[in-house]
Amino acid sequence: MLTQREAAAACGVSRSTIRRRREAGDLPGAVSDETRGWLIPVGDLLAAGFRLDTPASPDATAERNGATGWGVT
Repeated sequence: MLTQREAAAACGVSRSTIRRRREAGDLPGAVSDETRGWLIPVGDLLAAGFRLDTPASPDATAERNGATGWGVT
């Protein structure tokens, strides 16, 4: 199980892409955890057509950098 952030990073997409696909029902095994937020089964990601360890697109990288503070140090 991966958080939405972890799933996005592993698949090379933005968190909003994972969220939209979850909300559309494409990730049916996703569960909400009080501590970690939404948890996505790896099998659901693969079934939905995502590939793990895919390089992030420039848009996804920019979103992660702005959203998490992972910028240039």
